[in-house]
Amino acid sequence: MDTLLQMIAFVFLAVVLAMSLSCTEGTTKAYIDAGLTAAGQAESAAQVENMVAKISTQVDPAFVYQYEQSKFVPPAGKTLLIIGQDLQPIDEYMDIFSDRPVPGGWMAYWGITGMNGVDRMNAEDIARQFGQQNQQKLVDAYPDTVLQSGLWMVGMWDVLKNASQGKYNTVIRQFSAWAKSVDRPVYLRIGYEFDGEHNQLAPDDYVKAYRLIVDIIRAEGADNVAFVWHSYAAPTYQDHPLSAWYPGDDYVDWVGISLFGHMYSPELSKEAEEVFDFAKTHRKPVMIAEASPINGIDKGNTDVWDTWFVNLLSLAYNRNVKAISYINANWPSYPGFSSLSWKDARLQNNQQVADAWFEETGKERYLQQSPGLYRQLGYQQ
Repeated sequence: MDTLLQMIAFVFLAVVLAMSLSCTEGTTKAYIDAGLTAAGQAESAAQVENMVAKISTQVDPAFVYQYEQSKFVPPAGKTLLIIGQDLQPIDEYMDIFSDRPVPGGWMAYWGITGMNGVDRMNAEDIARQFGQQNQQKLVDAYPDTVLQSGLWMVGMWDVLKNASQGKYNTVIRQFSAWAKSVDRPVYLRIGYEFDGEHNQLAPDDYVKAYRLIVDIIRAEGADNVAFVWHSYAAPTYQDHPLSAWYPGDDYVDWVGISLFGHMYSPELSKEAEEVFDFAKTHRKPVMIAEASPINGIDKGNTDVWDTWFVNLLSLAYNRNVKAISYINANWPSYPGFSSLSWKDARLQNNQQVADAWFEETGKERYLQQSPGLYRQLGYQQ
C-alpha cells in the first residue's frame, strides 16, 4: 500500500512539475486547455461559434474580376493563408498548434545587399533586433507550402540608389538560382511598403530598381517567383501619389497591402481604399502582405476579436482578398521595434481567440499545406 501511495505521489509531482515548466515565463503553453468539463467545453465551443458568426462573408462583386499578368493566384472563392514573420515565432506557432492545420505558406525577410536570411542565417546583430531569418530552413521543414519573401530595400545609406544602378545584380542572380532550387511558389515583395515614410524610397529610383530586379530574375529563369508590389497604405513618403511608384502592369503579379492599426475600424482609411481600387483598376489580385493587431491579444478577454479580427476577416471576404499574411509576433520582444510601442499579438495568448481563428481559417476557403496546394495555385513542379 505504501508503495502504491508513493507511486501516486510521484506521478502527481511529475504532472505538477510538467505543468509548471509548461507555463514558465516566455513560453506559451498557457494556451493548453485547463481541463474544462464537458459542459464547459460545450459552452466554449458555442462562444467560439458566435465569435466566428460575427464575420461578414458578403463579397462585393466589384472586386471579383479577371486577373491580368498575374501568377499563383488561388481559385475563385479561395484564399491562401500565410503565417510569419521569423523563425522563432514560426517554430513556436507550430509547436503550440501542432494539432492544427499547417498554413499554406510562411513569411520571411532578407536584404538586397546579400543572401543572409535566404540560404543562410541573417547577421547576428540584425537577428537580435528583428528576429532570425533563414528561408532555406522553412523550405526544408515545411514541404507543400509557399514562401512569401520580403525584400528589404530603403532609401537610406544609398541602398536604393545602388540597387537602381545595378550594384546588387550579383545578389539578385544568386537569389534567382536559389529560388529556382526550392521548386515552389515564391511571392517576392520588392522593396516592401515602398510608399512608407520609414523607407524613404524615391519613386523614380524605386521603379528603376524594381524593374531591374524583375528583369534579372526572369532572365535567370526563376519562373516560380511572383512579384508583389506592396503598399504601406498610409500617408505617402513626401506626398507622392501611389502611382508614382508603380513599375507597370508587366512587372506586377500581385498588389500587397499592410493592415495593422487600420483594422481597428470597420471603415478603411482613404489610403487603404486607394490601394484596393488601384489593384482593381490594374486587374491584380490583392494580398494582405502584413497584418497584426498592434494593441495586442489579451489573455483575459476576447475584445480584440470584435475590434480587429472581425474587421480584417470581413474585409478579406468583401474585397475578395486572395492571400492573408498574419504576423504572430510578440512585438515587445524585438528591440528593433521598441519605438513602436506595439504589444504581444500572438494567437496563443488567448485560447478562445485562437480557437475562433482556427474555426474560421479551417474552412475550405483557406488554402493550407497540402500535396495539392501547388496545383490549386497553378504551379507545376
